[in-house]
Amino acid sequence: MSYFHPEEEHQVWVLERYDSTHPGTRYLVEFADGEAYICRLDTAYDSENSGELEVDEGDPLFDEFHQVSMEIIEIKSKGLRPYDQWLSLDYRDWPALINDVDRGAVVYPAPRR
Repeated sequence: MSYFHPEEEHQVWVLERYDSTHPGTRYLVEFADGEAYICRLDTAYDSENSGELEVDEGDPLFDEFHQVSMEIIEIKSKGLRPYDQWLSLDYRDWPALINDVDRGAVVYPAPRR
């Protein structure tokens, strides 16, 4: 599989693969600064930064990435990342920890095989 960024294989794609085998899972999503939420994965898609930064595709600052949208169902420690009840995750600001609340499993950082 090809990735926009090498780290996506061990971040966003690990979460997506886990959710595909455990649909409806509640995840504890924690960031290094203490911000934390209980979420469910809603959708995933490829995105880019042209709209948020007004960067043209030919510009060296143009960036494509894979992103997941999480529905926040409980706030553990509020911060500035959410948009209403939604949290978007991609390699640019990936959480420090993602746990499956229902099964007690660590999803990220992914156990190395």
